[in-house]
Formats: sequence, C-alpha cells, structure tokens
Amino acid sequence: MTAAPPAHDNGEQQQQQHALVKRAEDEREDIFKRYDLGLDPNNVVDSWENPTFEIYHITDKYGFMHDSRLPSSRDSQEVQRTRIELERDKKWVKMLNHWPPPQEKLHKRVYKGIPDRMRWPAWKQLLNVQHSMETNAGVYMRMLQMAKQNATETRQIDADVNRQFRDNLAYRERYSVKQCSLFNVLNAYSIYNSELGYCQGMACVAGVLLLYMQEEEAFWALNTLITDRKYGMHGLFIEGFPKLTRFIEHHDRILSKIMRKLHKHFMKHNVDALLYAIKWFFVVFVERVPFSLSLRVWDIFLLDGDRVILAMAVTILYLHKDELLRLKDMDGIIEYLQVKLHKNFGYNDDDAIQALERVMKKLKDLKLDVPPPAKSNEFPTRPLGMFVEADREKKTGRRRDYTDTEKQVLTDVISRQEQNAIEVQSTVSYETSECATGDAYSMKTYQSMTSLATSPAISRCSLYSNGSVITGPEDSRSQSVNNLNYIWQQKQQHHLHYMQHTSADRLSNQRHSYCSESDSRNRLDLDRALEALQGQQLQMQLENQHHQQTQPAAHNVRNLMQNGADKPQEKLLNNAVNHNDKNYVHNVVDDVDDDNDDALSVENTRL
Repeated sequence: MTAAPPAHDNGEQQQQQHALVKRAEDEREDIFKRYDLGLDPNNVVDSWENPTFEIYHITDKYGFMHDSRLPSSRDSQEVQRTRIELERDKKWVKMLNHWPPPQEKLHKRVYKGIPDRMRWPAWKQLLNVQHSMETNAGVYMRMLQMAKQNATETRQIDADVNRQFRDNLAYRERYSVKQCSLFNVLNAYSIYNSELGYCQGMACVAGVLLLYMQEEEAFWALNTLITDRKYGMHGLFIEGFPKLTRFIEHHDRILSKIMRKLHKHFMKHNVDALLYAIKWFFVVFVERVPFSLSLRVWDIFLLDGDRVILAMAVTILYLHKDELLRLKDMDGIIEYLQVKLHKNFGYNDDDAIQALERVMKKLKDLKLDVPPPAKSNEFPTRPLGMFVEADREKKTGRRRDYTDTEKQVLTDVISRQEQNAIEVQSTVSYETSECATGDAYSMKTYQSMTSLATSPAISRCSLYSNGSVITGPEDSRSQSVNNLNYIWQQKQQHHLHYMQHTSADRLSNQRHSYCSESDSRNRLDLDRALEALQGQQLQMQLENQHHQQTQPAAHNVRNLMQNGADKPQEKLLNNAVNHNDKNYVHNVVDDVDDDNDDALSVENTRL
C-alpha cells in the first residue's frame, strides 16, 4: 500500500488552486472594467493596440480602409449604381412595411442585392430578431451580468476582439463602441449557450452583425444563426466540428461529380478542402472574397439557409477553375483561394451572384444541393439560458489535452488525405506504366478488357485500379459508342468471363509472391486491381440476369448520342422510352457532363 500524501501537501495544493482561481477572477474583472470605460481618456491602451489613421487611407461605404487615394470625381458607372440603389431603397421600404412579402418577390429582390441602407431592417426581419427580443425581454442583460461573474472565455474573447476588423472604422479604435459591443455579445452568449461556449469563428459572425445592428439585436441574431436548423452554425462551432466534417465530405462529393478534373488536380497536390474551406463555411466567406460580395452572399444565406454555403464554394472553384488548374503546387493554390481572391475576385458582384444562382439550380437538378441529414450533436442538447458552473480547469484557464472527439477529427483528416494520396498514386501508376503483375498486359489492355463487362454502352469508360470509373476523351467515347452492338457483345461474353477469372487468378498468385517491404506498393496496387476484377465479375453476373431489360436502353442511348449529342440533358431524358431507359440515360449524360467539366454552364462574364 502506498502512503497517503502528507496533510501539509494537500493544503499547499488547495492554496495554489485557490490562488489560480482568484487570479483568473481578477483578470476577468479588470478586462470588463476596461470595456466599461470604453473611450474614456483614463482607460489604459497600449500603443500597438490603436493603429493611427493614415491620411493616404480611404474608407469605402462599408467602413473599410484601403491603401489607395479617393478619386477626385465619381465615374458614370458609380453614379448609375448609386441611382439604382436609391430606387431599390424605395422598393425595400415599401416591402418592409408590408412584411412578409410574396416569396417570389422576396427571392428576386434578395438575389439582386439588399441595398446597404436597408440591411439593418431586412436582416432583422429575415432572422426574426424583434420577435426574439420581445419573447426574451431582459434575458440579454441578465446573461451579460452573469458573464461578468462567471465567464471563462473572457481572455480569449478579449484577444479576438482586439484583432477583428481592425481595418474598419467601427472597430479601428481600441475599446470603441463596437468593440465593446462585440465583447459583451460574445461573453453573454458564452453563458447563454453554455454547451457551446465560445469559438473563434463566432467573433467574425457577430462582428458582421454588429456592423448593421445594435448590441442586443446582434445577440439574438447570432442565437438564430447558431440554433435555428435553417442555418445550424452550432454544429460548426461545437467541439469536434461535426457539421464542418459533413459539409467538407459533401463538398468533395460535389467536386467529384461535376468538376472531376479539378478534384483530381487538388488530390494530386494534396489540397484538402479543409485547407481553404474552413473560413468559407465558418464565417460565410467573410475575408475570403471582397466584402461587398460576401454581404451579397450573406443576404442569400439569411434567406435560403446553409445550402447557399456549399453552392457558393462550388461557384468560386468553377469560376476560377482555369487559373487553379494552372497552379502546380499546394502553396500556390491555397494562396490563390485565401489571399488573391479577397483582393481581386475577377468578377463583379452581379455576375458572381448570377453564377451562384445557376449553380444552385444545377445542384438541385442533380440532387446535390442538400448534404446528408445532420446528426443530433449538431444542435444544442442543453436548455439555452441555463447556467452551468465551469470546472476548475476552465476557471483557471489551464490548457487541457485533446478530447476523444477532437482526436477523432484529426484522425478523419489524416485518413482522408491518405486515401486521396492512394487514389492519386494508383491512378498515376496505372495511367503511365504497365500493370504491376509484370506480365505483357499493360493497364490499357486491362481497361479495355474490363470496361466491356459493365454495360453495352459504357465502354467509353476506363476502370482504374481503385475501382472508380473515369471517362476517356470525347473522340474515343463517341467511337466506342458507335461501334458497340449487341450481337458482337454476346459472342464475347464467354471469352470475357474466362479472361477475368484468369486475370484474377494471376493477380492473386502474383500478390502473394511479394514479401519484402520494398514491394509494399506493388502489393497495394495488386490488391486494388484484384478487388476491381472481382467487382467486375459480380457486376457481369448481375447484368446477364437483366440483359434483356438493359439492351433497349443501350440502343436508345446510342441513337440519342448519335443524333442529339448537342441537345440539353432534359431533352435526352424525355426521349427515353421507359423508366429504366431514363435512369440509364441520366447516368450516361451526367458522365459526359463531368468529363467535359461543363456541368455548370456559367457564362463567361470575366471582367
């Protein structure tokens, strides 16, 4: 048995813990006092905290300063934009006085852009702020007072407030009105939603709201964005970031469907979506695209919900696809998406929003506009406004170890990157070299052999070692479709069946012959090739059972692609003779769109 620690040691530990808690409480009290003083001359401000107002800066209508001089006169285009915005002001005033308007009219006007002077009342209506304030009278002030006594995130919030929007006049001066409001809102909400507490991305979201709202209005607007299932930001900020993971996976799924070439380019250069999309999803593109464009996206986001975020991410990548494909390293791609687009997006706001609207329609047609359903951990489970006292570690601000949820997030990221690397490696290996068995069969021969087993009209596709089907060039695709016929394929069925069994046996035997660590890559390639062959054998058996049903579909596809290759996808679908034909044509035409990267027919509105 181990001896119990001396009593005086326990007493010293308790005194140390008490001293740490007392120090944290004093620090919190001191920070709140400084924000209460605000711009009072007696308030102590370090020199580095208050940037000076240089004369060469200009301020745009949103309060942001730029390193260029103000033009001496306005050009004709700016005058025209001002006139149009004044006319829209009148229409919005009338519409807000008769709220709610018809949905079609609201949709049309929001997508045209809410006039900047009308964003305050319009955003309050879209987020139902007034109703929240009336039904929760006095709650905000009570949460703020409780935060002054019990908040555990005060130090981190203070640091984030000090660096949020410092190039904007509203937040430029230390302890300015808006800085104090932002500090109060974040501390009060950390108490109101004790399950969530505070996450750094929340400072930017609340900061945008405070540019157009008063303090308590911004508090309830933030609460709607976090707790309402239409926006669901709770899942973005909660520990483990479950919604971020779900959106990243769906984002990758969309790219693999409609921008396959760019998706492969990203995988080749190890550009994981987490590297560029975190700020897109967390703060709805603020500080990643020009602020005027991000406000337009916010308008639509508040109207249509979180599906807008996924669509805008795809829109950005599609509009800048050519530039991204020219970049040949990860650093260049990330810098382009995170820095360069913020300075110069390359499209004006109207053209970008029109492209977004087209992308949303296309994703809806493909049933990709909505990600998989959210899980229960993406929404609050604890009653809002219920105070829960923090544990000792949180009170003292002691850094804790990663939780199991946080470790799982890191594991998922690493596994996804490894999987992408394996796919890229195997694709490059089989595209450029002979099959890993070392026999006379090259991968091209393997592709031509296995592609015929899928269906009569799908020999235009190539099967790679990872089992994925990737379409080939347009010329070879058309030639393959024109040359296929049912009689020839029937004669080849038995031969293909024999070849696949022979190839599978050869691959299986060859795989066991590798035993050294240097041959691990060859074993991996062989495993994936063997798995693909076995999958093709099973698929061929299933297709033999339904061959009589699928043959008319193949015949119709050939006729459609010969006579109507330039027709819209919808017209091709309508020409199918039955339900099975429609499914078959839909899949084939989608693949055609994917290969050409023309699934999103966004007009070239390059400036």
